[in-house]
Amino acid sequence: MSNANSRHHVPAWTTLLGVALFALALFWLHHLLREHSWHEVLAHVRAIPQSRLALAVAITACGYASLTLYDKLGLHFAGARVPYPRIALIAFMGYAVGHNVGLNTVSGGAIRFRGYSALGVGARQIGTVIAFGTFTFIVGTALLLGVSLIAHARLSASVFHVGAWWIRGAGALLLAAVAAYLGFAWRRHRPLRFGRVEVPVPNLRIACAQLAIASADLLCAAAVLYVLLPAGTGVGFVGFAGLFLLAIAAGAISNVPGGVGVFETVLLLLLHTVPPEQLLGTLLAFRAVYYFAPFLIALALLGAHELWVHRAPAVRLLELGRTWLTAVTPQAIGIAVFLAGAVLLFSGSTPVLSDRLMLLRRFVPLSVLELSHLFGSAVGVGLMVLAHGLYRRLDAAWWLTVWLLCAGVLSSLLKGFDYEEATVLAVLIGMLVSARARFNRRASLIEQRYSGPWVFALLSVLGAALWLVFFAYRHVPYTNELWWQFAFEAAAPRSLRALLLASMIAAAYALWRLLRPSRPRYLAPGEGDIERAAELLANARDSASNLALLGDKYLYFDAARSAFIMYQASGGSWVAMGDPVGPADACERLAWSFLEECDSMAVSPVFYQVAADNLALYIDLGLSLSKLGEEARVPLGDFGLEGPARAELRQAQRRAVREGASFEVIPAASVPAALPELRAVSDAWLAEKKAAEKRFSLGCFDARYLSHFDCAVVRRAGAIVAFGNLWRAPLGREMSIDLMRFGPGAPKGVIDYLLVECMLWGRQQGFEWFNLGMAPLSGLEEHELAPAWHKLGRMVQRFGETFYPFEGLRKFKEKFMPVWRPRYLAAPGGLSMAGALIDVTSLIAGGVGKVLTK
Repeated sequence: MSNANSRHHVPAWTTLLGVALFALALFWLHHLLREHSWHEVLAHVRAIPQSRLALAVAITACGYASLTLYDKLGLHFAGARVPYPRIALIAFMGYAVGHNVGLNTVSGGAIRFRGYSALGVGARQIGTVIAFGTFTFIVGTALLLGVSLIAHARLSASVFHVGAWWIRGAGALLLAAVAAYLGFAWRRHRPLRFGRVEVPVPNLRIACAQLAIASADLLCAAAVLYVLLPAGTGVGFVGFAGLFLLAIAAGAISNVPGGVGVFETVLLLLLHTVPPEQLLGTLLAFRAVYYFAPFLIALALLGAHELWVHRAPAVRLLELGRTWLTAVTPQAIGIAVFLAGAVLLFSGSTPVLSDRLMLLRRFVPLSVLELSHLFGSAVGVGLMVLAHGLYRRLDAAWWLTVWLLCAGVLSSLLKGFDYEEATVLAVLIGMLVSARARFNRRASLIEQRYSGPWVFALLSVLGAALWLVFFAYRHVPYTNELWWQFAFEAAAPRSLRALLLASMIAAAYALWRLLRPSRPRYLAPGEGDIERAAELLANARDSASNLALLGDKYLYFDAARSAFIMYQASGGSWVAMGDPVGPADACERLAWSFLEECDSMAVSPVFYQVAADNLALYIDLGLSLSKLGEEARVPLGDFGLEGPARAELRQAQRRAVREGASFEVIPAASVPAALPELRAVSDAWLAEKKAAEKRFSLGCFDARYLSHFDCAVVRRAGAIVAFGNLWRAPLGREMSIDLMRFGPGAPKGVIDYLLVECMLWGRQQGFEWFNLGMAPLSGLEEHELAPAWHKLGRMVQRFGETFYPFEGLRKFKEKFMPVWRPRYLAAPGGLSMAGALIDVTSLIAGGVGKVLTK
């Protein structure tokens, strides 16, 4: 889903509803607990007996075991056959992640899709399983809630302050709905049809199993909280289960992840027999046992599952730890980093433990304590913002997150000796470092678009931190002087200042994103664009124009779609590859239109490798010109292997023939059938060179791209050992070769042989020129009055052989006796020219970090 328009957008009203319900929940929590302190709540958590905690853990295990039966029954209903151990693993991970992340259908559904699709289950069947589980939860909730309302009508009536007959009527309606569903399942044996949509109907046996499984799940969840309640609540389990189901339903409707805040508020409002501070402590323990512990286990299982799926027989035992961490999905790491940021904010909103504060007082100056408190909250906001970039596997987000986590470890130790917090952050650093290879996307971190749920989650954390400050220090009278109190015991002022700084950073970032120049939603060229570009290439003068068919560049057409510019965005530049393609008059108008578009988007227009014939156009556009080098063009009219000047090429051809080499041109229509052999050669070449695919000015191995061109191959004993795809520029009577790769079975000098045969074949086809490509920094002037760029280029050419074979590349091309033609960079003058060079280099190398790699 790289296309911006193909993204699934959550409706705005659901985000607003979640924000409103979460804010209302925080308001009621504050109102209900205004007489109690944070230390009282934690004291009630610690007061829960170990035996009850152990019983709650055991019931939680039973509850998640029943949750796996949702998927077991759903797969049976969908007609899929999967072993139960596999179902249990995937279902547990799906529900554990979905309960905590929220939007269970989406977050848990993604895990199910990945797990079940690998086992051969179809996408439609997986969708049926997800919908089946959601509906099973709904009918099970209706059944249990209906029974509870009727059985304990008086208790429910006292809670809701309505007559008991109203409660019985609501319970009867719920049971009637369940009975109607059972009757429908009994009588209906054909699928329901809504237009073209067909919805299968379960039979009575499956419907009854739905009710049993959902009831077991919900009763187990209610039992976990019930056993953690303090003694003497005065509410039986059946009556409590009804109140629990109402709270669960409210949390699900709110769309808040895990129903945080909403679930607690509803229970505090309904369960009057338990003191609020005791109930909140119980709810915190319930969250830890039923939500957070399974979530951590699910993350570990997810990593282990990914490791098992991608295992290799040759993996050494000492590398298992690194491989496991690498297999943890970036999405899970992104969520963990977001939670770490929330923990830092919450930590900054609560007082430091008194014994640790006394220890810090002996070793840490007050100024360091104050600054680390502020810095910790700032790091928390930064981590929550960067977590979205990690979720999208962005390289820049990885680097910034690692540095912020290191700063967070230091600030956690200095502001309150929170070694537990520092340990969690250190573990995250280890996970990120070990999974470095997964964060390889070079997309802009600044240009990422935040979804509604992500913004809502960030605002919710800030709102919760604000509420936590007021709740933790409710007994501290507020005065304006409170902001200016600096002392080791002044915890409230420290938390207020930290929260203010965090809010200001978040607000400043949001304001900057709103006020900065908007950027267009880049759309990859569609099939229609590629086809139109292919038609226009019939009138191309430059063979490199065929790069438009690679599909990695945006295609900027004129209104009549008679000309196009291919370009990519890099840094602050839009870099066009080569000259505009199309008729001369249309190209001139298109260049001016491209310049206006760049101006409106506040980016620099850059044209890379433009020909000398078009320099007047770029001067008219107000751009400066810098020579990049010279390209070698071999005239094919008199090309042959006769004479002493061609002796080296003649010997290379004869030697290759003696070693069993033969030349063939595979027509474009037959290339798809040869792709497996070509890929094997390409992979071997990349492995031997220890290189990655280049970008922008060169093609890469892409099946769709290669299928557009004839392919020159060298065979040995019938097998392809070398190949190159052939570019054509009919209007310029020019041809060229793009990818040139050879495998370990190729004869010595195979590249010379391949090029010679391509030139001879091109001459037979009527082409006048064979383009060998550019020799960078070639042909720059050495005169003492030459431009500074020429002097710098000559120095790089002379001393930069360690990084790039400037001289060797020119000498290799010289033996074909080419005609050299200059190529230029057209970009804004001054410092913008230097920025353009950096942006172009980054594009070709695949990132700034790879510029100096071979």
